[in-house]
Amino acid sequence: MTNGHGGGEYKDLVVFLAAAGVMVPLVNRLKISPILGFLAAGVLLGPDGLARFSDALPWLSWATISDPGQLAQLSELGVAFLLFMIGLELSWERLRALRRLVFGLGLMQVVACTVVLAALFMLTGQPLAGAVVLGMGLALSSTAVVMPVLAERGRLKGVVGRSTFAVLLAQDLSVAPILITVTVLAALAQSAGLGEASWNRPSWAAPC
Repeated sequence: MTNGHGGGEYKDLVVFLAAAGVMVPLVNRLKISPILGFLAAGVLLGPDGLARFSDALPWLSWATISDPGQLAQLSELGVAFLLFMIGLELSWERLRALRRLVFGLGLMQVVACTVVLAALFMLTGQPLAGAVVLGMGLALSSTAVVMPVLAERGRLKGVVGRSTFAVLLAQDLSVAPILITVTVLAALAQSAGLGEASWNRPSWAAPC
């Protein structure tokens, strides 16, 4: 069985493993975090990177990832390992010790970044609801990127590591309230749009 670009069934998996085997020694030699190397390789070799030119250059289909769905299980496994690592770092005692950082510094970072970013988006012409949604989304960081970098450099136990971990934990805890807020804002925006449409509807178009 082959994919849409003529590669083998396990071609994307082989490309993924080969990229990992090449990027890790390369970025270590350059003293760059492997996480950044993986992100760069994903952008370069992914469907929106060099794979977009595989129709014009068929040989690129053998060196790029054309079907990310084949790697979904590996991605889920990586997320599971990340959650396991976070679980090792987090205990009830540590959460109590970090409560001021989590619910103080962490939530303050989320709220402050949301307000500042929303204001900037409003200056560019975005409506209030859209600006708030964009601000909340961009106020969050990637735990999957930051935690491995801190662990690699041995900074999880230091002051910077504890503060960063607390901020990331606060951001993770904010995801559910943010999703609820987005749902409410979407419903309000839709209701306002329907109300405005009904208000601006000409008299001859009114239903009988």
